[in-house]
Amino acid sequence: SAKIDGKRKIPVTTLLRAIGYSSDEQLLNLFSKEDNSSEHQFIRSTMERDLAVKDESEALIDIYRKLRPGDPPNIQNARGLINNLFFDSQRYDLGRVGRYKLNGRLRLGVEKDERALTKEDIVEIIRHIIMIDNGDDTGDDIDHLGNRRVRTVGELLQNQFRIGLLRLERVVRERMSIIPTEAVTPSALVNIRPVVATVREFFGGSQLSQFMDQTNPLAELTHKRRLSAMGPGGLSRERAGFDVRDVHFTHYGRI
Repeated sequence: SAKIDGKRKIPVTTLLRAIGYSSDEQLLNLFSKEDNSSEHQFIRSTMERDLAVKDESEALIDIYRKLRPGDPPNIQNARGLINNLFFDSQRYDLGRVGRYKLNGRLRLGVEKDERALTKEDIVEIIRHIIMIDNGDDTGDDIDHLGNRRVRTVGELLQNQFRIGLLRLERVVRERMSIIPTEAVTPSALVNIRPVVATVREFFGGSQLSQFMDQTNPLAELTHKRRLSAMGPGGLSRERAGFDVRDVHFTHYGRI
């Protein structure tokens, strides 16, 4: 099963049908080389449990109902929801490092400028999970330094700036629908307050914003070089177990 957007679990065959692999033959042929264990066949058993969904339209409606339970489902809205979640570069950005790491781990040849997910990415991820379960591949060590990277202040600020621009876009669209066409001017449409407020919120209220330790020059230098696994997208003190708190062998001599 797949957990979309941290919400409801959805059978992986339903997700594959929703992105275009609609027939049973397509699904079985996609993973015929990997899902061939005599003890268990993951795709076939998932299809047998998920008898209610048989094609792309049913899969789209099923996912939309689970993610948007209060809204009336239709094919167009459901397809737009899937595209926004995975394939829209404005809403889902792997970044240059993410695309490089994904291509290297899954042995893909996707262009480095393609920074959103593709259908091939999802298929290869499922393929490798099946291989790991069958013992044909090994999983990644999440604490290994090779599977981590430093997110600098510039990148975090860029993400906040993007959020501010999206809020600004929403304000401009609302004003365009209200102001008469003959009275439209840039100053009447654009208000930079959402962008300024987002940047100020980052520096004033972010988990990673701290007062500089200026006890002495060495304390200041140490504070500037300190790395943290906390913050947005990272760990919280409640979820951090002993494995995370311990020093991994790849950290010695580097951090």
